[in-house]
Amino acid sequence: MYSQPSAPKTVGGVVDDAIKLYRVCLPRSWPLALAPEVAVMLLEISQQSRLHLTATTDPRVVFALLQSPGFVATVVIGFLLLLVFNYALIDHMHAIATREIASLRRSLGVGLRMLPRAVVTAGLIALATGVGFVLLLVPGIYLAGAWMLTFVAMVVGDTGVFGSMRASYSLIKGHWWRTMTIYTVATLMAVVFYIVLALVFGLSGSLDGPGSALAIGLQRLLSVALGTLMTLWFPAVLLSLYYDLQLRRDGADLSRRIDALPTP
Repeated sequence: MYSQPSAPKTVGGVVDDAIKLYRVCLPRSWPLALAPEVAVMLLEISQQSRLHLTATTDPRVVFALLQSPGFVATVVIGFLLLLVFNYALIDHMHAIATREIASLRRSLGVGLRMLPRAVVTAGLIALATGVGFVLLLVPGIYLAGAWMLTFVAMVVGDTGVFGSMRASYSLIKGHWWRTMTIYTVATLMAVVFYIVLALVFGLSGSLDGPGSALAIGLQRLLSVALGTLMTLWFPAVLLSLYYDLQLRRDGADLSRRIDALPTP
């Protein structure tokens, strides 16, 4: 059973909280994780069908097709869908974590409302971290970690673009290595989980032959199922990190206020 932490926890404690939150949210939040996976799969099938219809291996033809307005529109639509449902999922899981009313429709409305902010924020973070990677590598890595909680801060605090980036930077400042350790552990857990399930179900799906329609269909369904599970996992990790760092910041602020009081 999940309950929001009332005090900062260890690295293992934060990961354990993420697992508990994931288990609680899985039966209720899965439609918001499944929908973008299905949408992206359908967009991929559409583009692959167009490539097969050309019936050519000429790199120039393929490159021209990848530059076509239809392909670009597909990529943009897929990106926007992922942003909308990512924000909706964070909102829905946060509502469950805080024991508020969790509505799929309301959370989807939050995702749609925050889409303009999401696009601008994603663009700014990609630009800044990209420049950091190109120039010295280390600044890019640091900024990617420092702004890791930007989307969570935007949803939880309903803040703007720069306010969310500042909130994430403020929370992670002084805890960068700890934050990256927790996220790395969570990512490794997800990779192992993904590989194990892919091997178990992938082997059964390949029994009908690697090129058969049934095998391809089973592999697509497996990809959607695993993608849904992973899509739910990372918001649970980020929310657990956010709650922990918020407690640490509030505790530090309280300690500073106490220290600033005049001694009798």
